[in-house]
Amino acid sequence: MVRIFYYFWSYFRQFQPPAVRILHGIVLVLVLIQMVSSNLIRFDAAGQVVGGPAFYLGTWTHIATGLLLVPIGMAFVVLEIVRHDVRYFFPYLFGEFSQLKADIDDLKSRRLPEAKPGSLAAIVQGLGLGALGLTLAAGLIWFLLWQMGSGWAEAAKSLHAGLTGLVQAYVVGHGGLGLLHIFIWNRSLRSKQAGPLL
Repeated sequence: MVRIFYYFWSYFRQFQPPAVRILHGIVLVLVLIQMVSSNLIRFDAAGQVVGGPAFYLGTWTHIATGLLLVPIGMAFVVLEIVRHDVRYFFPYLFGEFSQLKADIDDLKSRRLPEAKPGSLAAIVQGLGLGALGLTLAAGLIWFLLWQMGSGWAEAAKSLHAGLTGLVQAYVVGHGGLGLLHIFIWNRSLRSKQAGPLL
């Protein structure tokens, strides 16, 4: 397991600058905690935390890590957009489709396209950054409304819960494609070096 983590970190170290790599890792861990703890959230009709110790702990873990994730996740989103620019992630907003078409042709030929500006990988990343930002904003709005005892808190909570499906789909899709890229990268290293890496 340590060896596999080493290869993941080596891949990230080669392709991501330190700030992005560290924020990426922290966001990943916090999002996974959010996904697990979301199954242990319980409120009564009055908006009070209810249930046994596991639900109490799960609810407050979700809230605490969510509040921690807001500034860290937003810093990650801003850093990535500043680092690449909006066109990198959202070329279709500017009528640019050439790289996406080339990537689709690569997929039809059973080749995994590289991450480039305007590529399928970049577009998926952009959608994930957008989903993360929207989910964090909705969660923060829910928390503030809940703390104020607002009647809008339940609607904000429903919006937040709906948006989390986008983040969960992104974690699975982006994570799966990321693992595939790391596997291919590792195989190419293995072919250049003596002995297997994984």
